[in-house]
Amino acid sequence: MRPDGSDVQRITTTSQDEVRADAHIDSDGSVHLVFEAGDYNAGIAHIYTMTAGEPASYHQLTTAAGKQVIGRWSPDGTRIVYASTQTGNREIFVMNADGTDQHQITDNAARDEYPAWSPDGTTIAFMSNRDGHRGRESALYLMNTDGSNVRRVTWLESMDAVPSFSPDGTKLTWVDMVCSNGGCGPSHTYIGNLDGTGIRRLTQGDRNDWNPVFSPDGTKVAFMSVDIHDLISSGDALWDVETVNIDGTGRHNLTGPNTTSEAAPAWK
Repeated sequence: MRPDGSDVQRITTTSQDEVRADAHIDSDGSVHLVFEAGDYNAGIAHIYTMTAGEPASYHQLTTAAGKQVIGRWSPDGTRIVYASTQTGNREIFVMNADGTDQHQITDNAARDEYPAWSPDGTTIAFMSNRDGHRGRESALYLMNTDGSNVRRVTWLESMDAVPSFSPDGTKLTWVDMVCSNGGCGPSHTYIGNLDGTGIRRLTQGDRNDWNPVFSPDGTKVAFMSVDIHDLISSGDALWDVETVNIDGTGRHNLTGPNTTSEAAPAWK
């Protein structure tokens, strides 16, 4: 769809669940997608790629046991970072764009997931609960693309998740929420510098936000959001895609409210 919510087009026709697409655009304008697909009721998910407008290019890259999820292109389009449960818990993996050389770059008893590549291709941001005081606390971390030089960016005594870099590589956007034995939320969208300074909250209210991503010009963040009461009563049926300016003004619902669910936006 367009950034104002118009011209929504369906580009896949399979029977699979397909979510969390990320796009890489070639010099000729071709849009290459990486996404996860499978049967979520059966707990099956793998990483796929396709070129927009070319249904025959739909191709499965991973086959390992467990779930392979949250694929993200490297800036040059040659590699994909993703999370996998094939070794037991969620770890970060990297592979070539054609699915070859799949290898693990984190190895921790905690959950490492939601990877995102920096614009210069040298750094991966991710979420981990490795330093949490309770099982439901997590922070954002940065590491080199081979898994070395891990350093923590945030610690808010809550759950920080789903990081994404600004186009100039100087900031991250993510969501933060408080999780207790009774569940999580509300969650809100934040931005901050890579060293953990300058953190500010962009959204307010009794809603759950998720999957925030900067616009290409760095002036807005798109994210998925749902009223927390609708989430409790209807599950994942009523998510909408929204945008907000990076100063917290101009929040705008692009796809709802309606009776369908839209999720996981990506700008290109």
